Amino acid sequence: MRAAHALRPVPPPAGYRDTGGDGPVVVLIHGVGLDKDMWAAQVEALRIDCRVIAVDMLGHGDSPQPPAGATLEDYAEHLRGVLDALGVASAMLIGFSMGALVARAFALAWPDRVAALVLLNGVFARSPEVRAAIVARVAEVEAQGPAANLDAALERWFSPDFRRIHADYIARLRDRFAANDPVGYARSYRLFATEDAYGLDRLGEIAAPTLVATGEHDVGSTPAMAQALASHITGAAVRVIPGARHMMPVEMPAETNALLRGFLQSVAPQRRVPGDR
Repeated sequence: MRAAHALRPVPPPAGYRDTGGDGPVVVLIHGVGLDKDMWAAQVEALRIDCRVIAVDMLGHGDSPQPPAGATLEDYAEHLRGVLDALGVASAMLIGFSMGALVARAFALAWPDRVAALVLLNGVFARSPEVRAAIVARVAEVEAQGPAANLDAALERWFSPDFRRIHADYIARLRDRFAANDPVGYARSYRLFATEDAYGLDRLGEIAAPTLVATGEHDVGSTPAMAQALASHITGAAVRVIPGARHMMPVEMPAETNALLRGFLQSVAPQRRVPGDR
């Protein structure tokens, strides 16, 4: 366990959106190749009663690049720097996909700073065959750039109806991926591909109230993975959103927000749930 760091009155690293306010702090951590903007629906739903901070991970958005040989601890350290600079001593962390790995790393490094933990569409204990397939996709990205295998990813992440009805959003997402820095994206993607078992022998140390959730049809972060991950965290709840694929915070925001509001109510029942009136 790392020692708690004193909060430093220094400018925060670039790459975050802070709604302000004096409610409980919720920190949103996006997935690989994305940025803080993926959380637009969640920010609007949760900001009613919470101070919501959406952070760009290292190598994404407006945040600095990860160093060569970066580890998940580097990504957690960057998150700590943002929270220190914003004067946040403790927060509810919500991590999506790779962001769930970063949230796990943060929770293991600074447990006293995690009021609650939500791991959305996270990966855990892939089979060797699945891990090898993802590492092969990383090699394609390293050789061809961030958009190398995006078409197949979009098919996994979104339903056909969503891709058809929201063609403008899909086009903007393509542009977002193409704009990723090739080095920062590749370093992040390789961690995502190889660190699914991160902290396996220490997950039982996580004492914060924890929710592990995914979509019924998420083929990369399966319900079985969610169940397995939760089984290593004492008292963790598991929820599966029916009909959802990987990008459920975007494709199914109402269902995702209801899940988050319900969990927030369960860990802070004295507070009104964000969005309730």
